[in-house]
Amino acid sequence: MKKFLTLAALVVASLGAQAQVTGGLGGDPGIPYALFGPDGACTAGTPCTLTGSTNSATIVGGTVYSSDQPIADIPFGTVGSFLAAGPSSTEPATMTFASPTNAVSFLWGSPDSYNLLTVLTTAGNVNFSTASLGIVPTNGDQSFSQYVHFAADTGVSLLGLVFNNGGPDIDAFEVSNFNRISATTVAAVPEPETYALFAAGLGMLGFIGKRRKSKQA
Repeated sequence: MKKFLTLAALVVASLGAQAQVTGGLGGDPGIPYALFGPDGACTAGTPCTLTGSTNSATIVGGTVYSSDQPIADIPFGTVGSFLAAGPSSTEPATMTFASPTNAVSFLWGSPDSYNLLTVLTTAGNVNFSTASLGIVPTNGDQSFSQYVHFAADTGVSLLGLVFNNGGPDIDAFEVSNFNRISATTVAAVPEPETYALFAAGLGMLGFIGKRRKSKQA
């Protein structure tokens, strides 16, 4: 019986680990959180910060700029400063939320195929690219920006974001206008598959019990 209970627990854990985060186009163009940075790159000793009404974040790696740079262009539609991650602005740029969150949205500037976003969650890390999100165009057009949003699946919370350009050129991955970062975590709720698994497990245990009684008789 212990073996069957252990097996059921492992399967339930596996099902739960599959739930992570859903990403898509669109977002909240409302009042964005404020980006602040030191005079230079964001480092562990002098991190950059993201400050909002319901949550905040620290940023290590990358550089916060308030205007166009030779190696980083301010995303079209940006309010305030922007974050750049690239060979000349240091990468990756890791943003860690002060409190786990359910969702986040931001403005993805001049998207190109080298941009790589990693969403850090309590269930593991999930990678997104312009291709996986369906962002078009992806030629680094400096006059184009795209809002994107990410939401934690049931029982999962978002812990942070990692921005990496990953390309051979000196251009950066530029982002701004962060929003929708609540400080409320999602309570773990069993999914329908989990209930079905428990029911099957109980049925199996009942069947085993009947067989044992019949053998004893």
